[in-house]
Amino acid sequence: MADFDLADLAFVAVYDDLPLWSAACGQLLLEEIRLAPGLRALDVGCGAGFPLVELAERIGPGGEVHGIDPWGAALARARQKIARRGVANAFVYEGSAEELPFADGHFDLIVSNLGLNNFERPAAALRECRRVARTGAEIALSTNLQGTFAELYEELPAALAEAGIFAAKVRVAAHVARRTTVPRTQELLSAAGFGPVRAVERSFRMRYADGAAVLAHHFIRIGFRPAWEALAPEESRAAAMDALRRRLDARAARLGEIVLTVPIACVLGRA
Repeated sequence: MADFDLADLAFVAVYDDLPLWSAACGQLLLEEIRLAPGLRALDVGCGAGFPLVELAERIGPGGEVHGIDPWGAALARARQKIARRGVANAFVYEGSAEELPFADGHFDLIVSNLGLNNFERPAAALRECRRVARTGAEIALSTNLQGTFAELYEELPAALAEAGIFAAKVRVAAHVARRTTVPRTQELLSAAGFGPVRAVERSFRMRYADGAAVLAHHFIRIGFRPAWEALAPEESRAAAMDALRRRLDARAARLGEIVLTVPIACVLGRA
């Protein structure tokens, strides 16, 4: 059993614990999946270990949870969490969702928290999930949906146009359309060989004081801003982001703050 010494820097280093972005989707997933002693589970796109470690603890020592992700540095952090918390039934592997290193019919439960929009080839990844799922296994995919940050995307076309970007509305519409929907996710699951079970939808909000706060937020800079900048030629990107900041500032002045809505869903299927 791990020693939970709150003064231990090694423990504190892995306690931070949960990125705000993944917490809401992960909580929804944990609420909806079926738990039972002895389950053998797979977390596809497990990253730094959420919900992998939490799921392993909730299933208990009679079961096991395996996670896979191509992000080696994140897996090192997941291993730290596993070791410091003493979770002996959690295991991680570096690799691709499209080439899972497991035998056919190996898992009773497959989960992915926010992985679907990040899979390079989601259809191929889900076919691999079906291969390693036993007949009757459950799959649960939690994801943010089209409509994410709709308030910001109302401002982005005009910001791009201000920076002289041609066909700004078309560029933004194509960018937004790449994000999944519940019907699209269900179609992908069906094509991979998973029958429908149910889909549960919710939303949460991210609030900011002004446009500078939005654009400087660490998660925005990691997960969203590069894609917004890529909608403009390199020489126009700074101007486009400055125009977006000004438009968001005007929105904040008008409404008292900036609220960005994030619709999410947990889509469940059965092999």
